[in-house]
Amino acid sequence: MCGCYELKARIRALNRRFPQLHLDHGEQPRSGEMQPNDPVLMITAGSPGFVGSLAGWGLVGSFLDQPPRSPLLTLPGEGLASKPFYSKILKRNRCLIPATAFHEWQTLADGKQKMRISEANGELLIFAGIFDHHPLAGTTCAILTTAADATVGRIHPRMPVILDRDECSFWLSDHADFPEADFAAMLDTPSPHALTMEAIIAAEPSPQLSLAFA
Repeated sequence: MCGCYELKARIRALNRRFPQLHLDHGEQPRSGEMQPNDPVLMITAGSPGFVGSLAGWGLVGSFLDQPPRSPLLTLPGEGLASKPFYSKILKRNRCLIPATAFHEWQTLADGKQKMRISEANGELLIFAGIFDHHPLAGTTCAILTTAADATVGRIHPRMPVILDRDECSFWLSDHADFPEADFAAMLDTPSPHALTMEAIIAAEPSPQLSLAFA
């Protein structure tokens, strides 16, 4: 996925998807297109229900002395459980990142076209994420990616890991020993989500606006 995704969901829609979602007034997510370093909504397990909070999009691991110039927006899910530092984050700090769409660029003969990818039925997309706390950067997160399905694969080889309800429960469960085999199987299972793609056409400037700056 390219470096942006979309969240245009009312609190009511989030509550339908996540019953007993605890969201403080100061943690209300911004509606629109999410860019690198933006505070984005992440959801973790609560007792009971779910807890929504904001985290900077771009993971800064607590093992780093200084935040990098370009924090990791995404991480490949494959092999993550065996990486020396990030495996620890995977095993202890998992979160859900809701979205209404994500974006990718399609290469055309005369340039590139930005595409919007969403559920065909308009339902929320729930991405698998990980997060960490850094003394300088605060709480930050990243989205995990996997091999693209048939729809997204027409324009890009990778896509976010999109979770269904059962997978969301698995992802947020407090496993005494993280089930790496189940995680690998989840990545290998073809996505059941019916995704649709549409081109994002930039709005033409109005004649009045053009004249005003002429």
